[in-house]
Amino acid sequence: MSDAFLHLDPLRRLVLAYAKRPHHSLYALVFALDSRFASVIQSTSETLIGQMRLTWWRDILTKAAKERPAGEPLVALISEAEQQGADLLSLMALLEGWELVLDDFPWDDQQFDLYAERRGEGAFGFPLGGTNNLTDDQKIGAQGWALWDFARHCSDAGMRQVAFDKCKERFESVPSLRFDSSGRPLSIFCKLAKSDAKKGSLTADLYRPGVASKIIWHGVSGC
Repeated sequence: MSDAFLHLDPLRRLVLAYAKRPHHSLYALVFALDSRFASVIQSTSETLIGQMRLTWWRDILTKAAKERPAGEPLVALISEAEQQGADLLSLMALLEGWELVLDDFPWDDQQFDLYAERRGEGAFGFPLGGTNNLTDDQKIGAQGWALWDFARHCSDAGMRQVAFDKCKERFESVPSLRFDSSGRPLSIFCKLAKSDAKKGSLTADLYRPGVASKIIWHGVSGC
C-alpha cells in the first residue's frame, strides 16, 4: 500500500477504489498532493509561511528528477509518474490554484474563476494525461467540483456562499456531464457536487452510509 494512499481521507480512498488500474497511481498521486496542499493552507496562520511551503513544492515540480530531494514519498511518486510520461503541468496548475487561496478574503469574480480553473482543471487533467484532454464540459465540471470543495471547507460564510453559488452556476450550465471509465473517480466527485448544487445546500456529512452507497453504485455502474 503506497504512502500516498495511506494519507488520503476516507472519501478519497473510497473514490480511488474506482480508478482503473492503468490510472490508479496517477489518481493516488493527485489526490495525495491536493490533500497535502490543503493541509498547508489549513495549518498556516501567516501568509508568508504558507507561500514558502508551497514554493518548496513548486521547486519540486520544476526540478529535474535527479535534483529532487530524497526522503519524501510524494516526491518519489512525482518522479516515478514523470518517468512514466505523466504531464506535470497539470500538477503545477493544481498548485497554483492552492497558492491563490492564500490571497486575502474577500475575493472578486476573477479570483474565484482563476482558482476554480487552476485547481479543478489541474486535478482532473492530471490522471487523464493533461488538461488538454478534458472536454469543455469536463472542464466546467472540474471547476464546479473545486468551488464545491472550497465551499465545504471555507470558514468565511460570505466566501463560502459565493463559492457555492458559482458551483451551482457551473453545474446548471452542463446538465449532462460524461466521463468514460478512465475518469470514473472524477465523475463521482462531480456527482457529489452536482447533487448538492441541485438541492441548493451542502451535504453536512459525506461519511453517511447513504452517501457511500451512492458512490459505490456510481463507481460500479457509472449511473
